[in-house]
Amino acid sequence: MHGAGIHDRDATYLGTKILRDLAVGLSSNGIAVLRYEKRTLEHALKMSAEPVTLDRDTTDDAIYAAKSAAQQEGIDPNNIFILGHSQGAGTMPRILSKAPSSLVRGSILLAPPARPLTDIAIDQYEYLGASKEEIDELKRQAAFIQDPTFNPDHPPAGYNFGSPHFMYDVSRWRPVEEAKSRKEPLLILQGARDYQVTVKNEYTKWQEGLANRRNVQFKKYPKLNHFFTEGDGELSLPSEYEIPANIPEYVIQDIITWVNETKK
Repeated sequence: MHGAGIHDRDATYLGTKILRDLAVGLSSNGIAVLRYEKRTLEHALKMSAEPVTLDRDTTDDAIYAAKSAAQQEGIDPNNIFILGHSQGAGTMPRILSKAPSSLVRGSILLAPPARPLTDIAIDQYEYLGASKEEIDELKRQAAFIQDPTFNPDHPPAGYNFGSPHFMYDVSRWRPVEEAKSRKEPLLILQGARDYQVTVKNEYTKWQEGLANRRNVQFKKYPKLNHFFTEGDGELSLPSEYEIPANIPEYVIQDIITWVNETKK
């Protein structure tokens, strides 16, 4: 599952193709992979006819894909796993709660957000050195959305921060709280150099919130950024994504090991 935005099945972003790399690595080791173009890319015109919600953007198609995979010849329907990156990972608890019981054996979450995306966006602007005016405007837009009286059907004058229905959803989600009540095994992976979904503000919240769940595993990679490619230094910069790079084999091997240990 893709992150935020309009993505192809590879989740192509500049020089990275995180979902393609994962698909090649997993399928080369006996784990079949189903990928798909994001609805906002494949059916952009149809999507524009109705409000874009988190479910229409992400949740619904993840469940459709899992159901479709379970019906394919040669696929064990008792061992369907869903993998999500970034927004797709943060949506995972919602997906698991809406999917038919027993459809999903377990889930892999790469760089899952823990906080509202409005909060994360402000942190990113500040890290990247945006002007005070830009940050103040972003905070003003976030305040619109976070207002308890915000109505996505009738956003207030001055609102200009994307689909109001989508932003309403991702400003109110609480993925860690939702995950506490789930029983499916989870593998949560994090790049230590990720400036978009950081260890300090996101990953540690997952660790703390799910500390009592014995079927959740965590793994942090010192050299990896948000797209799980390697680099040097502390937090990465956007320019790093322009360099063509692949996910290291050790990440794929960790996923393979966990899937083989977790499957029925």
